[in-house]
Amino acid sequence: MMKRFLISLYFICSLAFAFGQESQNICTYLQETGRVTIQQDKRITELVGNQPRAYFADGSRSGDASQNIMGYRIRVFSGNQQTTSKNRCYSIQSYINREMPELPTYVAFKTPNWRVSVGDFRTSEEASSMLAKLRKTFPNYAKDMFIVKEKINL
Repeated sequence: MMKRFLISLYFICSLAFAFGQESQNICTYLQETGRVTIQQDKRITELVGNQPRAYFADGSRSGDASQNIMGYRIRVFSGNQQTTSKNRCYSIQSYINREMPELPTYVAFKTPNWRVSVGDFRTSEEASSMLAKLRKTFPNYAKDMFIVKEKINL
């Protein structure tokens, strides 16, 4: 009885060692070549599509044109009167685009407000220096300008 147990234990240990060596060889191979080939049925590609995408924690995808991260923008205007605020937003946006074409501008409607925001700044320091510059360039809107933290485009 003890002899069978020892033989079985030796056989199990030998198999475990052999499988362990094989996995190390696969890992070594992948580290050396750096390639993984995935073979799949072409019906999967038809169902899902052929765009490889990775999904990030913030909900954005690798296939998107721009990556969104949390950053800072400068809110130039916000108003809640439906027609007048909308028209004013687009006129402010075109005015800023004429004076500072290098600065991206965004018009957004979040119930009940129409908003104009400018810039895509990673740090609040960048946004603060641009805020000072914008207040000098556009004194008519200076009192309404402030920095907001929101998703920005890279």
